[in-house]
Amino acid sequence: MANRVEILPIGGLGEFGMNCLAIRYEDEIIVVDAGLMFPDPHFWGVDIIVPDFQYLKDNRDKVRALILTHSHEDHIGSVPFLLKAINIPVYATPYTAAVLASKLDEHDLLDEVLVHTIRPKETIDLDPFKIEFIRVSHSTTDCAALAIRTPVGVIIHTGDFKFDETPVCGSPIDVDSLRRYGDEGVLALLSDSTNIERPGRMYSERDVIPALENIFDNATGRIIVSCFTSSIHRIQIILDLAETFRRRVTVIGRSMIRNIDTAE
Repeated sequence: MANRVEILPIGGLGEFGMNCLAIRYEDEIIVVDAGLMFPDPHFWGVDIIVPDFQYLKDNRDKVRALILTHSHEDHIGSVPFLLKAINIPVYATPYTAAVLASKLDEHDLLDEVLVHTIRPKETIDLDPFKIEFIRVSHSTTDCAALAIRTPVGVIIHTGDFKFDETPVCGSPIDVDSLRRYGDEGVLALLSDSTNIERPGRMYSERDVIPALENIFDNATGRIIVSCFTSSIHRIQIILDLAETFRRRVTVIGRSMIRNIDTAE
């Protein structure tokens, strides 16, 4: 296996959910993400589906760390199940680490797992791998792509991303860092491909503001808003509009309350 890197999908290819990837060089393995999948309605009695971690269990002595790209359930939802089988350190951005902490607490793992907080442009050294976190935009906050330097070349793992030049929270995607690696040369690009068959560009999250402003301006009664609990940018827009139009906000749902508290 000299001068050879193996990229092993554990889950998430050709499906939505269970994102998990192992990258191996000789006897060293790192894992990127560990998500879950919500089953189709005909799966009676099944609440969630997690990846088959048997390969990682069989090679537990070789697994160095788990690196997380962002906080969506399809990328971190099965982390507690993996860590119960293999206790390895975790690396994540601050918001992702905070969301993960509540999950680990629910599984009585908070004091058992070492979680390292990494910010964009920082690099972690897991010899023979060096991993740089690169800021990207997505529908939640504090997301990262990974530039994984191996002895045989650089692997770019984009995580989930979109090109949003005017994000509600944080800064736009770090195109300069991606360009730098492109100029250097990339061994493999592992890219998010959601909606790739649709022509055109993705709208900015801020593009929804005028329509929501019109609703707030004209509504005479209560306004009921539903959205994914992980859509921190959309939630921030609603809270900002509520303040502008002097409306009180009632937050309903345990996950919604927890994610807002975490984002604060």
